Amino acid sequence: MAASDAPTPALGLREAKRRQAMGQIQRVALDLFDDHGYAAVTVEQIAAAAHVAPRSVYRYFGTKDGILLTQPEDEDMVAVLAGAVGHQDLLDAVRALVPLFTSEEFADPAGYWARVMHYVRTVPELARAFAVGALEIADGLGAAQATARGLPPDDLVTRVRARAVVGALAAAVGDWYAHPEGGPGEHAARMAERMHRGLDALTEPAVGPEPGSERVREA
Repeated sequence: MAASDAPTPALGLREAKRRQAMGQIQRVALDLFDDHGYAAVTVEQIAAAAHVAPRSVYRYFGTKDGILLTQPEDEDMVAVLAGAVGHQDLLDAVRALVPLFTSEEFADPAGYWARVMHYVRTVPELARAFAVGALEIADGLGAAQATARGLPPDDLVTRVRARAVVGALAAAVGDWYAHPEGGPGEHAARMAERMHRGLDALTEPAVGPEPGSERVREA
């Protein structure tokens, strides 16, 4: 869940170079995955195509999965949210910041992020790693919210709520890339609407027949 238009801290030269190098490796890897399939491409092939040593790839990303899942923009997004939850509920903070976490580039159904999410949705090991990463983000935000309220960092209710909010947001992002709407110039607004719809599911009552009602009528 990257946020290309989210407010970012001023980057020093070293960090700017790190992000530039990571971005180059990620773009090369994505092209190789598109050409040969995710499973068929090795870290060594990615490194050779990106003109870096394999150890550089491992230093930046840790694993092959990390090449697609490690996004510096996610760190910026979490930092913004962690600061916001000290003043307001996490759900309200996420709602308020949705416009900052969407852009035409991020929402483009044929763009870089859509290509990344295609593999997250279709490669089982990436889907699992993405889910684990989302839980880690949620637990970090939950700890920040709990601490701001004078509660233990691992407060159960706060952690459950944080996981629900992050899960709703991740589900909405995945749903957008699976079922995009609108034309050029409309994608960011439509994606923001989808995110709000996912967050609304946390507070709105379920619609449709009550569970088991069909069985009751059939009986």
